[in-house]
Amino acid sequence: MDPHATGTPAPDTPALRRSDLEALRADLTAGAECQRALLPSEPPVLAGYDFGVFYRGARQVSGDFFDFLPLARGAWGIAVADASGKGIAAAMQTMICRAFLRAAALDAASRAGAGTERRFAPGVEPRPKDAPEDDAGPARVLAGVNRMLSGNLKKGAFISAIYAVLEPAANTLLVANAGHLPLVIWRSKAKVATIHPSKGPVLGVVPPAAYERAITEEKFSLEAGDRFVLITDGVNEAMAPGQKEFGMEHLRRRLKGDSDGRSADFLRGIVDQIEIHRGGGEQSDDITIVTGRRLP
Repeated sequence: MDPHATGTPAPDTPALRRSDLEALRADLTAGAECQRALLPSEPPVLAGYDFGVFYRGARQVSGDFFDFLPLARGAWGIAVADASGKGIAAAMQTMICRAFLRAAALDAASRAGAGTERRFAPGVEPRPKDAPEDDAGPARVLAGVNRMLSGNLKKGAFISAIYAVLEPAANTLLVANAGHLPLVIWRSKAKVATIHPSKGPVLGVVPPAAYERAITEEKFSLEAGDRFVLITDGVNEAMAPGQKEFGMEHLRRRLKGDSDGRSADFLRGIVDQIEIHRGGGEQSDDITIVTGRRLP
């Protein structure tokens, strides 16, 4: 039967395809707006520190996320994560991870602050009353996230993440890295950028018991003028027309030149250099940069 005989458009007519594409674009736009609304609109304002964030997806929805979490005794949790893959699937994974990380981090912080038994987030074991304070640190938080993700990601999917706890009173940064890109610290007095690679596995792959044994923490003291930087691979893998990556060494050089100013200016300088490096080419991956500087 000829569908045009009754005035009904054929299923594959251009007009119908256009309508479907418009609906898909509208859904993607709404999803991107919802995803962006879940991210902090501004970094925290903290006496003695200057924070900055740059975030830009390669597509309408992003597989990256970042977060700032107020913790007990004036501390702040700082997270950056990147899901495997791109597009809608990666975006859904990051939002699940964000929810799990918040549940684990805020629960651990509340127990550390109150020192009492509470109701616990799924996957987070009760903290013994005589447990050391580090039991509520970033390694334990990431272990809790991994436990909650276990069995909830499709086969082959994973999430890399770095989670740091900044203690302004002690000027220390306690960091756990789950298979993510290195933490970079600019040492203002020595005029050197140090790179600290991951020592833990990615999230969502390793069984919970093994993960708890594998994930570790490192503590860094922050002197006046020091800056720390957390990134996703949209930075170091930004590609020049000749297929040359921006790279960590390029980032280290930018730190040497721009670290001692305001965080907003530092971020603008890095993003400008990435754009120059790409030479007008398409952004191939999501870009997230979170930085903090201890003021002199």
